[in-house]
Amino acid sequence: TTALDVTIQAQILELMGEMKERYNMSVILITHDLGVISSLCTRVIVMYGGLIMEEGTVDDIFYRTGHPYSAGLLASIPKRSREKLVPIMGTPPDLLNPPVGCPFAARCSHAMKLCREYRPELTQVGPGHKSACWLHNKSVKIHRKEVWPV
Repeated sequence: TTALDVTIQAQILELMGEMKERYNMSVILITHDLGVISSLCTRVIVMYGGLIMEEGTVDDIFYRTGHPYSAGLLASIPKRSREKLVPIMGTPPDLLNPPVGCPFAARCSHAMKLCREYRPELTQVGPGHKSACWLHNKSVKIHRKEVWPV
């Protein structure tokens, strides 16, 4: 719906929502529009660099964020009309030569040595809520910005 007029986009999204309810069906929606996600979706998968960074309910993602990338996305939404945008610093990874570790590590303010060397698996951070971040993995010991597997 990105290239559509705002009115047409709203009509299509409303129709999708009506069909979802009427036919008790699922809808897979791929979008960068967090407003659309909050109004139409029940579960969310946040991807970065072609990998799942976090998955959970809309409330999990918007109010109990588990991954620094998700937090960065939410922080980049202006809260008031004259508020400055908070960008995610750095550049996206080269997907032709992807990083060995977490694809978000180079842009993450929480990144540790382990993040750059090993890709984290999705870890349960709450009921039905998972995050692919070493900060949530209980099998590692964190000490002075360096992390070592236990």
